[in-house]
Amino acid sequence: MKKLIEKMSTALNVRMESYVPDSFIFAIILTLFVYIMGILIAGKGPFQMINFWYGGFWNFLTFSMQMLLILVTGFAIATTPVGERFLAFLGRIPKSSLSAVIFTTLVSGVLAYIHWGIGLIGSALLAREVARNSKKIDFKLMVAAVYVGWNIGSMGISGSEPLLVNTPGHFLEKQIGLIPMSQTVLSSMILLPHLLSLLVVLPIFWWMLHPEEKDLTPMDPKIRERFETESQLVKIAVPGSDKRTFADMLENTPLLNIALALMGFSYLIYWFANKGFDLNLNIFNFLMLILSIILHWTPKRFYTAFAEGVRVSWGIPLQFPFYAGIQGMMAGSGLVAIIAGWFIAISNPSTFHIFNYLSTAIVNFFIPSSGGIFIVQGPIMVKAGQALGVSNGAIVNAFMAGEVIGNIVQPFWAIPLLSIAGLKMKDIMGYCLLSFAILSIVYIVCFSLVRV
Repeated sequence: MKKLIEKMSTALNVRMESYVPDSFIFAIILTLFVYIMGILIAGKGPFQMINFWYGGFWNFLTFSMQMLLILVTGFAIATTPVGERFLAFLGRIPKSSLSAVIFTTLVSGVLAYIHWGIGLIGSALLAREVARNSKKIDFKLMVAAVYVGWNIGSMGISGSEPLLVNTPGHFLEKQIGLIPMSQTVLSSMILLPHLLSLLVVLPIFWWMLHPEEKDLTPMDPKIRERFETESQLVKIAVPGSDKRTFADMLENTPLLNIALALMGFSYLIYWFANKGFDLNLNIFNFLMLILSIILHWTPKRFYTAFAEGVRVSWGIPLQFPFYAGIQGMMAGSGLVAIIAGWFIAISNPSTFHIFNYLSTAIVNFFIPSSGGIFIVQGPIMVKAGQALGVSNGAIVNAFMAGEVIGNIVQPFWAIPLLSIAGLKMKDIMGYCLLSFAILSIVYIVCFSLVRV
């Protein structure tokens, strides 16, 4: 049975490599598909759809810069002496390819539960280090496992919807009031499928998909060479004293880094003393930036690491505007309401959580923006759920799960991970499709048993 499933999954992933295009081509195809849907289904004019597209095109500029900084500063910290030693320690823990896949899944899930930004970058860098320490490893399966684990964990204490509905003054407060985290991410409705997936279902699933150790082949030498090269580029030798110019001294003195770090840490202390553990994207990026500055110790080493991080992050500024344009067309044309309405029409109190989950996963395929999809579709699902007598917490939970688990088959959030890993979405799509199917069953069954 295991051998059969292993062969089928490998064949599926290989087949996906032939049919799934680069993530940028994927974004273009989605753009054209939504454009045509808006004309044929929503009844909008061709130029109306273009207006909606451009109207949303730049809506992710701030978010794109935040994501770019998360990736680049994470890369910079990982290439510091302290970061390299810590990752090397973690990278030596797994003793086999299968244990590496399971280990990185759990770590990515735990990190993402604490903060999705930490999980996104930390788990990607860990996967690289595990691969560097392994003679033979199923690298594509491990990267897919990291992405799956991260998605599950991102329904954690930093999740967009749970934080939003627990914030006074949020846009749905008149309809649902404030929903404490005890009814969302800390409820049994979410914790049960979380723990079941990470501790039971996925380890068994990876074991069934993973080839026997004797059948493993060495990782692509080009990817391994790239990892080594990127690490070496940051290790800048300080010029000899007989060749030092004034500019060299400025580039290699730790005094400038120390001065910036003192300023930065002063503000961070002030922030957390007054705001508590409010780790929003801006303060998180600021913390990562200041840490990378002081841990690299000299300006030259820091900006060299930063430049290398930017080089592997090109997918973010290229692709995120196109997804913002897709969101503009989906929202402006009313396609979101139309798709949600299809599922609401066949729902009843017993099946609403299933169709809430499925409709959100489908819409999320076109609007993979954490929180952004809730602003567009959330009011529709809340109104329908309340009419059927479903609790507000259960509505938010099923919606959140559909969005997050749906991300597993969407390249948007995988772009930073794939950039660091040196892979493309087609390399992991087969495994992601299988994971999405298995986890959807787990979450839907658990939602049938427990609803807050």
